[in-house]
Amino acid sequence: MSGNIITIDGPSGAGKSTIARLVALRLGLRYLDTGAMYRALTLHCMLAGTHLDNPKEIAEAIKSADLSVELSLHGPMRVALGDNDVTEKIRTQEVTRNIHYVADVMEVRNYLVEMQRKIGEAGNLVTEGRDQGTFVFPNASLKVYMFATPEVRARRRHAELKARGTDTSYEEVLEDVSKRDYLDMGRELGGLKKALDAVELDTSELSPEDVAESIVKLAKNRLKMQTRKIDKNALEAARREDEERRKQK
Repeated sequence: MSGNIITIDGPSGAGKSTIARLVALRLGLRYLDTGAMYRALTLHCMLAGTHLDNPKEIAEAIKSADLSVELSLHGPMRVALGDNDVTEKIRTQEVTRNIHYVADVMEVRNYLVEMQRKIGEAGNLVTEGRDQGTFVFPNASLKVYMFATPEVRARRRHAELKARGTDTSYEEVLEDVSKRDYLDMGRELGGLKKALDAVELDTSELSPEDVAESIVKLAKNRLKMQTRKIDKNALEAARREDEERRKQK
């Protein structure tokens, strides 16, 4: 591995995607969207007519997947299956509903972890997920474990749903958040874990910009990295992309 790799792990709803993008923009690093890779393989299986309740069929289907990603210093990661750019297509509700079938198959995880590590060989990367610092990049230059209380994450999620006109109570959202935490922590593959050498960062009372700035300061102090001004268009693109993601959850 050459160059720096920063991993950001944490539970759902902690704002990892937005913050990882902001950190990458500030430090001039590439942003690896690992979730998009799982979505792409889910779409591949759907297009292939795979029975998604059959792990063996999924394992067989991904053998023919021609997945490629293009990372940029200035914009979102582009995702392609063969010659087809599927960056937008992987964000549909149908893909969202089916991703858990594919993500829990060992062959899928092995395929993508190998691909992620290959991308990481060039360094200069910010990546986020559940076990990026513990399993995928155990030798990362800087590891951050972000978290917020279930109550705070539920309030954020409830506000988003209410703004979109979804009639769901805060209590229902809180129950869903707690249930997802339990499932994520108990996953045999890619379960939510905190690396022993990760810096813990409570985002409960912080804005995404404040959290990103805290991580940037860590990188400057520990890794002697330099910051740069954020292009306003790139920043707005990051915010729009995050909003679209939240709509799919």
